[in-house]
Amino acid sequence: MSSQTHLAFASTAVGITSVIQVPTLSPGAGEVMVKVAFSAVIPLDTYMSDYGRIINGQYPVVLGFNLSGVVEAVGSGVDDLQAGDKVCAVALAGSKEKGLQERAVIQRSTCAKLPDDYSLEAAATIPDNFITAFYTLFDCLGTCSANTPILIYGAGATSGQYAVQLLALAGYKQVIATASPRHHSYLKSLGAAHVVDYSDDDMAEKILLAAGKNVQFVLDCISAEGTLKSISSVVSSDGVVAMLLPVTEGSRRVAGKDTQMWMELPVKLVGVRTLLYQQNEYLRDNLMPKILPRLLEEAIIQPNRVRLFDQGSLQDRCQEALDVVRNGQVSGEKVVVKVASM
Repeated sequence: MSSQTHLAFASTAVGITSVIQVPTLSPGAGEVMVKVAFSAVIPLDTYMSDYGRIINGQYPVVLGFNLSGVVEAVGSGVDDLQAGDKVCAVALAGSKEKGLQERAVIQRSTCAKLPDDYSLEAAATIPDNFITAFYTLFDCLGTCSANTPILIYGAGATSGQYAVQLLALAGYKQVIATASPRHHSYLKSLGAAHVVDYSDDDMAEKILLAAGKNVQFVLDCISAEGTLKSISSVVSSDGVVAMLLPVTEGSRRVAGKDTQMWMELPVKLVGVRTLLYQQNEYLRDNLMPKILPRLLEEAIIQPNRVRLFDQGSLQDRCQEALDVVRNGQVSGEKVVVKVASM
Protein backbone atom coordinates (compact mmCIF):
# COMPACT_ATOMS: atom_id res chain seq x y z
CA MET A 1 0.00 0.00 0.00
CA SER A 2 1.19 3.54 -0.76
CA SER A 3 2.88 5.42 2.07
CA GLN A 4 1.49 8.70 0.71
CA THR A 5 -2.05 9.86 1.52
CA HIS A 6 -4.44 12.61 0.58
CA LEU A 7 -7.76 14.03 1.77
CA ALA A 8 -11.08 12.58 0.62
CA PHE A 9 -14.73 13.14 1.52
CA ALA A 10 -16.25 9.74 2.17
CA SER A 11 -19.22 7.89 3.58
CA THR A 12 -17.83 5.96 6.55
CA ALA A 13 -21.12 4.40 7.71
CA VAL A 14 -24.83 4.80 6.91
CA GLY A 15 -25.68 8.44 7.47
CA ILE A 16 -22.12 9.46 8.36
CA THR A 17 -19.74 11.39 6.10
CA SER A 18 -16.38 12.95 6.89
CA VAL A 19 -13.05 13.98 5.44
CA ILE A 20 -10.52 11.18 5.86
CA GLN A 21 -7.02 10.30 4.74
CA VAL A 22 -6.82 7.72 1.94
CA PRO A 23 -3.82 6.16 0.15
CA THR A 24 -2.46 7.99 -2.88
CA LEU A 25 -2.17 5.33 -5.58
CA SER A 26 -0.08 5.32 -8.74
CA PRO A 27 -1.84 4.82 -12.09
CA GLY A 28 -1.73 1.33 -13.54
CA ALA A 29 -2.01 0.24 -17.16
CA GLY A 30 -4.60 2.34 -19.00
CA GLU A 31 -5.08 4.65 -16.02
CA VAL A 32 -4.53 8.34 -15.32
CA MET A 33 -3.84 10.11 -12.01
CA VAL A 34 -5.57 13.48 -11.73
CA LYS A 35 -5.09 16.25 -9.23
CA VAL A 36 -8.75 17.12 -8.66
CA ALA A 37 -9.88 20.74 -8.83
CA PHE A 38 -13.68 20.34 -8.78
CA SER A 39 -16.26 17.60 -8.37
CA ALA A 40 -20.03 17.55 -8.74
CA VAL A 41 -22.52 16.20 -6.20
CA ILE A 42 -25.51 14.30 -7.62
CA PRO A 43 -28.53 12.50 -6.08
CA LEU A 44 -26.70 9.16 -6.23
CA ASP A 45 -24.16 10.55 -3.76
CA THR A 46 -26.97 11.19 -1.26
CA TYR A 47 -28.44 7.70 -1.75
CA MET A 48 -25.06 6.22 -0.94
CA SER A 49 -24.23 8.45 2.00
CA ASP A 50 -27.68 8.59 3.62
CA TYR A 51 -29.00 5.07 3.04
CA GLY A 52 -25.99 2.96 2.06
CA ARG A 53 -27.49 2.10 -1.31
CA ILE A 54 -25.22 0.30 -3.84
CA ILE A 55 -22.40 0.26 -1.25
CA ASN A 56 -23.05 -3.24 0.12
CA GLY A 57 -21.50 -2.37 3.46
CA GLN A 58 -18.02 -1.75 2.03
CA TYR A 59 -16.87 1.37 3.87
CA PRO A 60 -15.33 3.87 3.60
CA VAL A 61 -16.58 4.95 0.17
CA VAL A 62 -15.34 8.17 -1.40
CA LEU A 63 -18.13 10.20 -3.04
CA GLY A 64 -18.29 12.30 -6.22
CA PHE A 65 -19.04 10.82 -9.66
CA ASN A 66 -17.68 13.73 -11.73
CA LEU A 67 -14.32 15.42 -11.57
CA SER A 68 -12.16 17.95 -13.34
CA GLY A 69 -8.52 18.69 -12.80
CA VAL A 70 -4.98 18.34 -14.12
CA VAL A 71 -3.16 15.15 -15.08
CA GLU A 72 -0.24 14.38 -12.76
CA ALA A 73 0.83 10.99 -14.14
CA VAL A 74 -0.25 8.34 -16.65
CA GLY A 75 0.06 4.58 -16.62
CA SER A 76 1.44 2.33 -19.33
CA GLY A 77 -0.52 2.32 -22.56
CA VAL A 78 -1.72 5.92 -22.17
CA ASP A 79 0.02 7.84 -24.93
CA ASP A 80 -2.49 10.60 -25.70
CA LEU A 81 -2.41 12.39 -22.33
CA GLN A 82 0.49 13.81 -20.36
CA ALA A 83 1.21 15.62 -17.11
CA GLY A 84 -0.27 19.11 -17.16
CA ASP A 85 -3.26 18.31 -19.41
CA LYS A 86 -6.62 19.59 -18.19
CA VAL A 87 -9.28 16.85 -18.10
CA CYS A 88 -12.74 15.94 -16.89
CA ALA A 89 -13.89 12.42 -16.07
CA VAL A 90 -16.65 10.25 -14.70
CA ALA A 91 -16.11 7.65 -11.96
CA LEU A 92 -17.51 4.21 -12.75
CA ALA A 93 -16.25 1.94 -9.99
CA GLY A 94 -14.22 2.09 -6.79
CA SER A 95 -13.24 4.90 -4.46
CA LYS A 96 -9.94 5.58 -6.19
CA GLU A 97 -11.86 7.05 -9.16
CA LYS A 98 -14.21 9.34 -7.24
CA GLY A 99 -14.05 13.11 -7.45
CA LEU A 100 -14.37 14.35 -3.88
CA GLN A 101 -10.71 13.75 -3.11
CA GLU A 102 -7.47 15.54 -3.81
CA ARG A 103 -6.20 12.88 -6.22
CA ALA A 104 -8.08 10.32 -8.27
CA VAL A 105 -6.89 7.42 -10.42
CA ILE A 106 -9.28 6.92 -13.31
CA GLN A 107 -9.61 4.80 -16.43
CA ARG A 108 -8.38 6.54 -19.57
CA SER A 109 -11.61 5.62 -21.33
CA THR A 110 -13.67 7.68 -18.85
CA CYS A 111 -11.51 10.77 -19.23
CA ALA A 112 -11.80 13.66 -21.73
CA LYS A 113 -9.05 16.12 -22.49
CA LEU A 114 -10.15 19.75 -22.22
CA PRO A 115 -9.09 22.74 -24.31
CA ASP A 116 -6.25 24.59 -22.58
CA ASP A 117 -8.44 27.60 -21.77
CA TYR A 118 -11.50 25.63 -20.64
CA SER A 119 -12.90 26.34 -17.17
CA LEU A 120 -12.29 23.44 -14.78
CA GLU A 121 -15.26 24.61 -12.74
CA ALA A 122 -17.59 24.33 -15.75
CA ALA A 123 -16.01 21.05 -16.89
CA ALA A 124 -17.05 19.35 -13.64
CA THR A 125 -20.69 19.61 -14.74
CA ILE A 126 -20.23 17.66 -17.95
CA PRO A 127 -19.25 13.96 -17.76
CA ASP A 128 -22.17 12.09 -16.16
CA ASN A 129 -24.94 14.07 -17.86
CA PHE A 130 -23.23 14.14 -21.25
CA ILE A 131 -22.70 10.37 -21.13
CA THR A 132 -26.26 9.80 -19.90
CA ALA A 133 -27.79 11.85 -22.69
CA PHE A 134 -25.62 10.40 -25.47
CA TYR A 135 -25.97 6.79 -24.30
CA THR A 136 -29.73 7.08 -23.83
CA LEU A 137 -30.52 8.82 -27.09
CA PHE A 138 -28.24 6.97 -29.47
CA ASP A 139 -27.99 3.53 -27.86
CA CYS A 140 -30.95 2.85 -25.57
CA LEU A 141 -33.66 4.63 -27.58
CA GLY A 142 -32.24 3.74 -30.99
CA THR A 143 -32.41 5.90 -34.09
CA CYS A 144 -35.19 7.59 -36.03
CA SER A 145 -35.55 10.19 -38.78
CA ALA A 146 -34.64 13.81 -38.12
CA ASN A 147 -38.30 14.86 -38.37
CA THR A 148 -39.57 12.36 -35.79
CA PRO A 149 -40.90 14.15 -32.67
CA ILE A 150 -38.87 13.32 -29.57
CA LEU A 151 -40.06 14.35 -26.11
CA ILE A 152 -37.54 15.27 -23.40
CA TYR A 153 -39.57 15.29 -20.19
CA GLY A 154 -37.96 17.37 -17.46
CA ALA A 155 -35.56 18.99 -19.91
CA GLY A 156 -34.65 21.69 -17.42
CA ALA A 157 -32.72 19.03 -15.50
CA THR A 158 -29.01 19.02 -16.21
CA SER A 159 -29.19 15.72 -18.12
CA GLY A 160 -32.10 17.08 -20.16
CA GLN A 161 -30.08 20.11 -21.21
CA TYR A 162 -27.44 17.85 -22.76
CA ALA A 163 -30.12 15.73 -24.43
CA VAL A 164 -31.61 18.77 -26.14
CA GLN A 165 -28.17 19.93 -27.30
CA LEU A 166 -27.15 16.54 -28.66
CA LEU A 167 -30.41 16.06 -30.56
CA ALA A 168 -30.11 19.51 -32.11
CA LEU A 169 -26.50 18.82 -33.01
CA ALA A 170 -27.52 15.53 -34.65
CA GLY A 171 -30.05 17.40 -36.80
CA TYR A 172 -33.34 16.52 -35.09
CA LYS A 173 -35.97 19.16 -35.88
CA GLN A 174 -38.86 18.17 -33.62
CA VAL A 175 -37.42 18.20 -30.10
CA ILE A 176 -40.23 18.83 -27.62
CA ALA A 177 -39.19 19.74 -24.08
CA THR A 178 -41.15 20.03 -20.87
CA ALA A 179 -39.81 22.22 -18.10
CA SER A 180 -40.80 24.97 -15.69
CA PRO A 181 -41.17 28.37 -17.40
CA ARG A 182 -37.87 29.73 -16.04
CA HIS A 183 -36.00 27.24 -18.28
CA HIS A 184 -37.97 27.79 -21.50
CA SER A 185 -35.87 30.44 -23.21
CA TYR A 186 -32.62 28.63 -22.37
CA LEU A 187 -33.89 25.31 -23.74
CA LYS A 188 -34.96 27.01 -26.96
CA SER A 189 -31.48 28.49 -27.27
CA LEU A 190 -30.07 24.95 -26.94
CA GLY A 191 -32.23 23.67 -29.78
CA ALA A 192 -35.70 22.73 -28.49
CA ALA A 193 -38.36 23.37 -31.14
CA HIS A 194 -41.21 23.42 -28.61
CA VAL A 195 -41.19 23.94 -24.84
CA VAL A 196 -44.20 23.14 -22.63
CA ASP A 197 -44.75 23.88 -18.96
CA TYR A 198 -45.24 20.48 -17.31
CA SER A 199 -47.46 22.03 -14.64
CA ASP A 200 -50.06 23.16 -17.20
CA ASP A 201 -53.39 21.36 -17.02
CA ASP A 202 -53.36 21.07 -20.80
CA MET A 203 -49.74 19.88 -21.02
CA ALA A 204 -50.71 16.70 -22.88
CA GLU A 205 -52.74 18.60 -25.46
CA LYS A 206 -49.86 21.02 -26.10
CA ILE A 207 -47.38 18.16 -26.57
CA LEU A 208 -49.68 16.34 -28.98
CA LEU A 209 -50.28 19.55 -30.92
CA ALA A 210 -46.53 20.14 -31.23
CA ALA A 211 -45.90 16.53 -32.27
CA GLY A 212 -48.87 16.31 -34.63
CA LYS A 213 -49.55 12.83 -33.23
CA ASN A 214 -48.69 10.61 -30.31
CA VAL A 215 -44.99 10.68 -29.46
CA GLN A 216 -42.89 7.65 -30.39
CA PHE A 217 -39.72 8.38 -28.41
CA VAL A 218 -39.48 9.84 -24.89
CA LEU A 219 -36.60 10.48 -22.50
CA ASP A 220 -37.80 11.01 -18.92
CA CYS A 221 -35.11 12.95 -17.05
CA ILE A 222 -37.09 12.97 -13.79
CA SER A 223 -38.03 9.26 -13.75
CA ALA A 224 -40.66 9.06 -11.06
CA GLU A 225 -44.06 7.42 -10.85
CA GLY A 226 -45.78 10.75 -11.38
CA THR A 227 -43.84 11.60 -14.53
CA LEU A 228 -44.56 8.20 -16.04
CA LYS A 229 -48.27 8.84 -15.54
CA SER A 230 -47.98 12.14 -17.42
CA ILE A 231 -45.96 10.60 -20.23
CA SER A 232 -48.44 7.76 -20.69
CA SER A 233 -51.03 10.26 -21.90
CA VAL A 234 -48.94 11.31 -24.92
CA VAL A 235 -46.79 8.32 -25.89
CA SER A 236 -47.94 6.00 -28.68
CA SER A 237 -48.92 2.42 -27.92
CA ASP A 238 -45.73 1.11 -29.53
CA GLY A 239 -43.55 3.95 -28.28
CA VAL A 240 -40.31 3.72 -26.33
CA VAL A 241 -39.80 5.53 -23.02
CA ALA A 242 -36.31 5.74 -21.55
CA MET A 243 -36.18 6.40 -17.81
CA LEU A 244 -33.01 7.22 -15.89
CA LEU A 245 -32.70 4.66 -13.11
CA PRO A 246 -33.50 4.48 -10.30
CA VAL A 247 -37.19 5.33 -10.67
CA THR A 248 -38.67 6.83 -7.50
CA GLU A 249 -42.10 7.15 -5.97
CA GLY A 250 -43.97 10.44 -6.25
CA SER A 251 -42.94 13.09 -8.75
CA ARG A 252 -39.43 14.13 -7.61
CA ARG A 253 -36.05 12.87 -8.76
CA VAL A 254 -34.52 13.03 -5.26
CA ALA A 255 -35.67 10.14 -3.07
CA GLY A 256 -36.27 10.36 0.68
CA LYS A 257 -35.41 7.78 3.31
CA ASP A 258 -38.62 5.77 2.99
CA THR A 259 -39.12 6.31 -0.73
CA GLN A 260 -39.44 3.17 -2.80
CA MET A 261 -36.93 2.96 -5.67
CA TRP A 262 -36.82 0.58 -8.63
CA MET A 263 -33.87 -0.55 -10.72
CA GLU A 264 -36.04 -2.71 -13.00
CA LEU A 265 -38.94 -1.65 -15.20
CA PRO A 266 -41.80 -3.19 -17.18
CA VAL A 267 -40.99 -4.52 -20.64
CA LYS A 268 -42.34 -1.50 -22.56
CA LEU A 269 -39.90 0.83 -20.83
CA VAL A 270 -36.15 1.16 -21.22
CA GLY A 271 -34.27 1.59 -17.96
CA VAL A 272 -31.02 3.54 -18.41
CA ARG A 273 -28.07 2.70 -16.15
CA THR A 274 -25.48 5.24 -17.20
CA LEU A 275 -22.59 3.52 -15.44
CA LEU A 276 -23.01 0.56 -17.82
CA TYR A 277 -22.41 2.60 -20.97
CA GLN A 278 -18.99 1.03 -21.50
CA GLN A 279 -20.63 -2.26 -22.40
CA ASN A 280 -20.99 -0.57 -25.79
CA GLU A 281 -17.40 -0.89 -27.04
CA TYR A 282 -17.72 2.00 -29.47
CA LEU A 283 -18.85 4.37 -26.73
CA ARG A 284 -16.17 3.06 -24.38
CA ASP A 285 -13.42 3.79 -26.87
CA ASN A 286 -14.74 7.03 -28.32
CA LEU A 287 -17.29 8.93 -26.24
CA MET A 288 -15.00 10.50 -23.63
CA PRO A 289 -11.57 10.09 -25.28
CA LYS A 290 -12.56 11.46 -28.72
CA ILE A 291 -16.14 12.72 -29.15
CA LEU A 292 -16.45 15.00 -26.12
CA PRO A 293 -13.02 16.67 -26.60
CA ARG A 294 -13.93 17.52 -30.19
CA LEU A 295 -17.30 18.99 -29.18
CA LEU A 296 -15.62 21.09 -26.50
CA GLU A 297 -12.82 22.21 -28.81
CA GLU A 298 -15.41 23.41 -31.32
CA ALA A 299 -17.49 25.03 -28.54
CA ILE A 300 -20.73 23.37 -29.66
CA ILE A 301 -21.64 21.79 -26.31
CA GLN A 302 -22.53 24.10 -23.43
CA PRO A 303 -21.81 23.06 -19.82
CA ASN A 304 -24.49 23.28 -17.17
CA ARG A 305 -24.84 26.31 -14.97
CA VAL A 306 -22.81 25.94 -11.78
CA ARG A 307 -23.86 26.28 -8.17
CA LEU A 308 -20.42 26.45 -6.58
CA PHE A 309 -19.44 25.53 -3.04
CA ASP A 310 -15.96 26.95 -2.44
CA GLN A 311 -16.05 28.45 1.04
CA GLY A 312 -14.90 26.94 4.34
CA SER A 313 -13.16 23.60 4.83
CA LEU A 314 -13.47 20.66 2.47
CA GLN A 315 -15.80 19.07 5.03
CA ASP A 316 -17.99 22.20 5.09
CA ARG A 317 -18.12 22.51 1.31
CA CYS A 318 -19.02 18.87 0.71
CA GLN A 319 -21.58 18.71 3.49
CA GLU A 320 -23.36 21.86 2.36
CA ALA A 321 -23.45 20.57 -1.21
CA LEU A 322 -24.95 17.24 -0.09
CA ASP A 323 -27.61 19.08 1.93
CA VAL A 324 -28.67 21.15 -1.07
CA VAL A 325 -28.97 18.08 -3.31
CA ARG A 326 -30.78 15.86 -0.78
CA ASN A 327 -33.30 18.64 -0.06
CA GLY A 328 -34.11 19.10 -3.74
CA GLN A 329 -32.94 22.72 -3.77
CA VAL A 330 -31.44 22.51 -7.26
CA SER A 331 -33.06 23.36 -10.58
CA GLY A 332 -31.30 23.50 -13.93
CA GLU A 333 -27.83 23.78 -12.39
CA LYS A 334 -25.08 21.45 -11.24
CA VAL A 335 -23.85 21.45 -7.65
CA VAL A 336 -20.05 21.71 -7.81
CA VAL A 337 -17.55 21.54 -4.96
CA LYS A 338 -14.09 23.07 -5.09
CA VAL A 339 -11.78 20.27 -4.00
CA ALA A 340 -8.35 21.90 -4.35
CA SER A 341 -6.67 24.92 -5.90
CA MET A 342 -4.61 24.36 -9.04
